[in-house]
Amino acid sequence: MKKVDTQKLSPDECWGIQINGILHCQKINCKWQGLTACQGKSILINGVNSKGYKIGETGLVEHALK
Repeated sequence: MKKVDTQKLSPDECWGIQINGILHCQKINCKWQGLTACQGKSILINGVNSKGYKIGETGLVEHALK
């Protein structure tokens, strides 16, 4: 089971992307994809959440510096 420090996750952004990574959107049929309501657009563009933590292909990069 994957362990994630939830203190590093942004409560205002898509937890699916933050936990499962930027490839998460390609693996599911998300009804928010491509819409302004998508809460992960910024992460997909910048690779970091609003708290400044890096989000990689498989999720939060625990060892990355803020």
